[in-house]
Amino acid sequence: MKHIPVMKKQSVNALDIFPNGKYIDATFGFGGHSTEILSKLGENGCLFAIDKDLDAIKDIDQNILEDERFTLKHGCFSSLDSFTQEWGIHGSVNGILFDLGVSSYHFDNPKRGFSFNGDGLIDMRFDQTQGEAAFNWINNASESDLANVIWKYGEEKFSKRIAKEIIKERDKNKIMSTIELANLIEKTIPRTKYKKHKATKTFQAIRIFTNNELEILKEALLKSYSILAPKGRLVLITYHSLEDKVIKNFIKHT
Repeated sequence: MKHIPVMKKQSVNALDIFPNGKYIDATFGFGGHSTEILSKLGENGCLFAIDKDLDAIKDIDQNILEDERFTLKHGCFSSLDSFTQEWGIHGSVNGILFDLGVSSYHFDNPKRGFSFNGDGLIDMRFDQTQGEAAFNWINNASESDLANVIWKYGEEKFSKRIAKEIIKERDKNKIMSTIELANLIEKTIPRTKYKKHKATKTFQAIRIFTNNELEILKEALLKSYSILAPKGRLVLITYHSLEDKVIKNFIKHT
């Protein structure tokens, strides 16, 4: 899988890499950032990477995998503290990189259920080995829970109307496919001047809720202090205001 990460050069440069330093790529993806970090490390430097998605790990470039300076683990970055203790680098890490959100791979693969650009089962889990697929929650949550999630994580002003229509539709048939859900939302929301698809905010909300993204981010940020060495760097790439708010609050209160 070929994936070119956003702001690869800028984010890796922000780590200010020491050739013999210890670094963590907390969101390995398909290795774009890791490859760049390794290119800047010397013989005694080391890079540890984590990813929730087994698809990314299974598709790893053999050149990275065979690099003795590199270690990759399947898991969530909320467990960074236990991973760094296991690796023997807790408190001595020179930099951690987080590339938050969804990759183009997730949007482009309809089988993962993240996007309405192709039809697929509404799964939306980054880690398909655990947790509840989004379609289970959509078909079992109360109307108030649906509306609250769509508003809280999608900032969708028609959240109550969408929740009501989801309940009506699932009383007839379970809502299982991305296109089915997107069409329902398309018919529910009045015509707007926005260029984005009407289902964009709702899909974002369900994805964030399904993966508990904001709470996991908060947890990882708090743990980063004890993981980093003195003057160690924390670099984060974010894509929406909810992530921005979590990070700004962390900076403000620490």
